[in-house]
Amino acid sequence: MTGRNGRMVVATLGEARVPAPLPRILKDYTKAAIRTQPKDLLAWSAAYFRCMSKGTAPPVKDRLEFPIPEAEGGMSPGVLRVFHRQLKGVSGGVTWRQVEELCAALGVAQDQARDAWRRAGGSADGTIEWHAVLSHLAAVFTSTMVEALQLVMMAVTEEPVSQRVSCATLLDHYHRLFKHSNTTSEDQYNEAVSYLNDIANYQDGYLTPSDLTRSSCPSLQ
Repeated sequence: MTGRNGRMVVATLGEARVPAPLPRILKDYTKAAIRTQPKDLLAWSAAYFRCMSKGTAPPVKDRLEFPIPEAEGGMSPGVLRVFHRQLKGVSGGVTWRQVEELCAALGVAQDQARDAWRRAGGSADGTIEWHAVLSHLAAVFTSTMVEALQLVMMAVTEEPVSQRVSCATLLDHYHRLFKHSNTTSEDQYNEAVSYLNDIANYQDGYLTPSDLTRSSCPSLQ
């Protein structure tokens, strides 16, 4: 830099100090962004660091979905799994605001999510049990009962390879969607429940997504 007298003036800066945790924070953030592949990086980043500041789990996928599912409305198994991980432990039920914030962070269509919220019995300023919302979120972003239930299974499973879930868990979501359906008869529903229970009895009480598409499986809707 040149001073008034034409001589070079050297600006002396204090030694720059990088906080010790910063490189790790940025590394973790980068890895999370790559795994999650958010549609709106800015909105997701804001949600990510907001969670980090609160000491809560950030909205990050377990693993990279590749190729990235081209799901209508921005929903995918990985995205719904993030919703489930973020909201399953909320005491007293979840609010629409919490669902809305995750939609914004993960690029999920809010009009479809709001439809699911209303189907589950949610109101603008009330709370509702998360699993009720989960069932209907899966339903509004898929085309058939089988697809909806398989999406639920992939979201809640503790075993990402087999994707198995307890029969009781699956039937809870099936019952909820059946009650909202106008296309499945009571006899058809009971036949499907009996079949799924029989299959689960041979699998230690568990079902996998492929069990719903067996040739012997009665129609679920």
